[in-house]
Amino acid sequence: MTSLLHLDEQSVRSLRTAGETGQPQEVTHALRSHALLTLEALADLAVSLPADSIEHNVGALPDVVADGRAPRLEVGPEGLREMILGLETNGAWCVVKNVEQDPAYSALLDSCLDEIEDLVSGPGQAYKREGFVFLSAPGSMTPSHIDPEHNVLLQVQGTKTMVTGSWATPDARAAEAERLVGGGHRNLQHDIEDPVEHHLEPGDGIYVPPYTQHKVVNGPALSISLSVTWRSRALADEVKVLRANTHLRRAGLSPAAPGTRPAVDRTKATAMSVAEKAKAAVRRSR
Repeated sequence: MTSLLHLDEQSVRSLRTAGETGQPQEVTHALRSHALLTLEALADLAVSLPADSIEHNVGALPDVVADGRAPRLEVGPEGLREMILGLETNGAWCVVKNVEQDPAYSALLDSCLDEIEDLVSGPGQAYKREGFVFLSAPGSMTPSHIDPEHNVLLQVQGTKTMVTGSWATPDARAAEAERLVGGGHRNLQHDIEDPVEHHLEPGDGIYVPPYTQHKVVNGPALSISLSVTWRSRALADEVKVLRANTHLRRAGLSPAAPGTRPAVDRTKATAMSVAEKAKAAVRRSR
């Protein structure tokens, strides 16, 4: 396999450590320049994808935007390319979602994750690869939030600071994860707790575990970052436990957070799998 990221020994160790500890880990990579990750190429990609694959808003946001309603830009499809090309001066923030819809970017995503995901999740445990490109004007802020997948953010151009946090208790993490799995917004209602800053320059990256508090502060120049994400079998089981806990809570019970009682987690995950299969069978029979 031809290496694209050229992860050094320390980065490989860091990703393995991340899989063992579930904590953020910094890495280095060789994706500082790539023909598919120039601003011009990404502008072309953005206009070629469905409209719901592009999200943009003003970049100057506070640390907390609890409802996720950041002020949007008045940009129609015909102005999208110009908006992206003008990011150095127009104060905007933009994400191109699910870049794997384009065959060339799908191949790029696969090349990256072929080198990463097994180190974190173990051989044969990863699925649902997705890629996102973040384009940020100088000084932009991505408010505090959580994400439901494994994520390695690879800095390609410009600088930014990723701020990660730690949950006070497993119950605190589970409450936010359960809210997100239940359809709540990924943005948090509070700033990062127990913050740790990770300064990223081109060639730097960071692994962010699922449901980790984080926010991003852009540096003084245009930033381009590629986020390569995946799900794992263990993460899918945790989602089932979170959904089971929601049902138990509605019944007036106080279920344990995922990870605190592994045997009980397995029972919950199995029960949810049976329930989901039964629902699917009922839908097919209609």
